[in-house]
Amino acid sequence: MFTTDDIKKTTAKFDEVLSKRPRPRDPSASPVAYQNLSVVKKLGKAKFPVYLTSSKVDKSNYAMKVFSHQGEQPHPYFKNEVRFASLKHPNVISMVHYEDERDTLQKGEVKKVSYILMEYAPFGDFFDFVSKNGDKLDEKLIRSFFRQLVDGIEYLHEQGIAHLDLKPENLLLGANFRLKIADFDLSHVKGDTKILSRGTKFYRGPELWKSNTARGDLKAPFAADIYSAGIILFIMKTGGIYPHSEDSAFEGLDLSDLMYNKNAEFWKKHAQIQEKDQSFFDKDFKELFNGTTKYNPEDRMSIKQIKQSKWYNGPVYTPFEFERKMKQILKC
Repeated sequence: MFTTDDIKKTTAKFDEVLSKRPRPRDPSASPVAYQNLSVVKKLGKAKFPVYLTSSKVDKSNYAMKVFSHQGEQPHPYFKNEVRFASLKHPNVISMVHYEDERDTLQKGEVKKVSYILMEYAPFGDFFDFVSKNGDKLDEKLIRSFFRQLVDGIEYLHEQGIAHLDLKPENLLLGANFRLKIADFDLSHVKGDTKILSRGTKFYRGPELWKSNTARGDLKAPFAADIYSAGIILFIMKTGGIYPHSEDSAFEGLDLSDLMYNKNAEFWKKHAQIQEKDQSFFDKDFKELFNGTTKYNPEDRMSIKQIKQSKWYNGPVYTPFEFERKMKQILKC
């Protein structure tokens, strides 16, 4: 895969090197703002490189996700992700443009890539935010973020879409600090005969790592998103501590077994691990977490039940308070 410097060189020399070559797509077919982009820097770490780009036409910033071709064809994950280009919701990242075939200059050679251009989330991914600021997340802020996450998931499920890889790294903070669900290269649409994702360790439901259905015929993809949402909620509450270690012991404890089979002991142990009083995890929070992370997918809460739960309906920040709180935390 090419580097930021490679792309910058491509930006500078593209017309010179390729002026006499047939173009795979007439650039006039693209909105004018997306025809002349300069690469600023690489953003974060991901299985496919993402770059911050700036339009020389409208001066706006965009995130560009680049996929290498497999042979002469676009990468299958690119093909899967562009199926979701029409999604529009405040808590889902917007794709503004894509090209399935583009020539780039890599180490002096012309290579074919595909790319997706997305709205730029200037405050990074949610994993970094929680990792650095976990101790500053009060209950109202956690609830405010969780509601945004649930709203995004509800919208996806209403469109017949299961994300299947929800985790803080796949959540971004947009220009107004709002949570945005991103990275749909492994996502599932109702009616698909197979799934592409086994999820990410520690965030995925047991049906994705303990059952043969994880090999491509998952029966309850939407319930898998509910489970992941519950794990993300727990991580927000604890400032980055996982509820269990999936298939390995933690200090001699099988926290997964406790979570599913000896729930009272699970909460007691976590209070000890985190050196918190038992009241740190209140009854309403425990009921919501337990309901979203049931072992059997069919036993998990629905979105409607989540929204009716007592913890979910506790106090949240108003939009003005939310933005002010985030500016205080991020010092911006």
